[in-house]
This record gives sequence, structure tokens and C-alpha cells, in this order.
Amino acid sequence: MNQLNLNEVREIELNLLKRFKAYCEENDIRYFVSNGTLLGAVKYKGFIPWDDDIDVLVPREDYNRMVEDFEDSDQYRMFSFERNSKFFYPFAKFCDMTTRKEEINMDNGVALGIDIDIFPLDSWNDDLGKAKCEVKKISKAMFRLGLTKMAKSDSINRIKRFIKSIFMMFYKVLGSKYFIKQIISFCKKTDGEKSGYLGCKSWCVYGEREIIPEHVFADTIEVEFEGDKFSAPAGYDVYLRSLYGDYEKDPPLEEQKTHHKYNAYRI
Repeated sequence: MNQLNLNEVREIELNLLKRFKAYCEENDIRYFVSNGTLLGAVKYKGFIPWDDDIDVLVPREDYNRMVEDFEDSDQYRMFSFERNSKFFYPFAKFCDMTTRKEEINMDNGVALGIDIDIFPLDSWNDDLGKAKCEVKKISKAMFRLGLTKMAKSDSINRIKRFIKSIFMMFYKVLGSKYFIKQIISFCKKTDGEKSGYLGCKSWCVYGEREIIPEHVFADTIEVEFEGDKFSAPAGYDVYLRSLYGDYEKDPPLEEQKTHHKYNAYRI
């Protein structure tokens, strides 16, 4: 297998996003570029210079239809827990299977190619206090899921590494599926309910900042990303300020680096 460099990975990811856009348009699926992808589109009209992934939000109703109806091919495959219970994430990944992506010290349950992340857009509890409690419960489940997927403790401190290893052994007994089902169950508690808040509930890495006013997603606009146009929430400024604060300023140089650790290959 030939190892891929950053530019090659980005080119494959961009092609995946274009194919996903075409699928959505053909099947009346709503989607929004999100997270760092939206930030990159707004600030740089493309990838954030130090970033290496693509994120998309799909409203839960459309997401459910997508994971049920999407037809895999030899090259392109949609992974989700609903489609394959050996896949250890509570959201979907759209993969190019002519490549292989190997995350360092992480077991995803299945062999994955270069991918884009597709997150369901869910309703939070209409009571902001209760919504924040939901964040805490899901964040705990996410942390424990992460421990079940790790091959070994990655803590630098010897004592913390030992303690983390003990917790890892306990949570591995319960298994990744246990926590994925728990997260999906938390998400479904407000499925279909009218709420003033929406967000990436199944993978809320930004914590309470993921609780976004619903009007942000009431309409769409097109944003430019690497020379093409993609759908984004019309209220993108509120969304980006919720997640990143003053997003117009670049972070300090020491923070301008990817947090993803993997090797990628062309098969």
C-alpha cells in the first residue's frame, strides 16, 4: 500500500463531499457543512490550513432515511451503527474503500477508508437546563466509549496511565456497543419533539456549546469550499460563534495543528 500525504487525503475527502452532495440532491436529503469545514469555508473558502477532515450535519429524519436507503458500491460505502453493529461510532462515515485509514491506538471495529463524518442533527430538550444535563450524560458515554476503543492507555503520567488502564479494562467488559446504544438512546429521547435547540448531540465534543438555537438551521445558504458550492446553515455566524467564540481570529500558533492521529494508504 502507498501512504498518502495531506494533500492527497484532502483531495479524496473533497471528492467524497462532492459525491455526498450529489446523493443528497438526488434523494432530497438536507445537509449542512459543519464544524471546521464550515469555519474553513467562511474564513478560507476551503480547508483550514492545519485541518484534515470534513464534517457534515444531516437532520435526524433525513439521516435515518439515508442510513437505511444508501446503496454501497465497491468504492464508496456508508458506515453507521444502524447499518453495521461492528462499526464503533454513534454517527456515520462515508468512505472511499480504495484507501485505508488506520487510526493510531484506536479500534473502529471495521476497516475504514478515507472518510467524511456525517453527524445527525438532533433536538435538545426545550428546557436549557435539562439540555445541559443531556450534554453531561452523553459526554460521559462518549468518554467511556473512547476507552473501549483504545488499544492502550495514552496518558504520559505513569500513575494516570495506570488508573486509565483500570477503567479501560472495566469499560471494555461492557463493550463499545453498550455505550453506542446508550448515546443513540439519549439522542432519540427528544427525536421528533419541537425544541428551540438543535445540535450535534451524538458526538458533542464542544459540550454545551453544541446547544444551538434552532433558527440557525431554519434556512440554508451556499458557501464556497475548495472551488465548489455546498449547503450551510443560514445562521452560520451564530453557529460558529457558539462553537469557537471569536472565530474570525486565528488561534495561537501552538494550537494550529490537527488533533487526528492516523496513517492513510492507497490500496
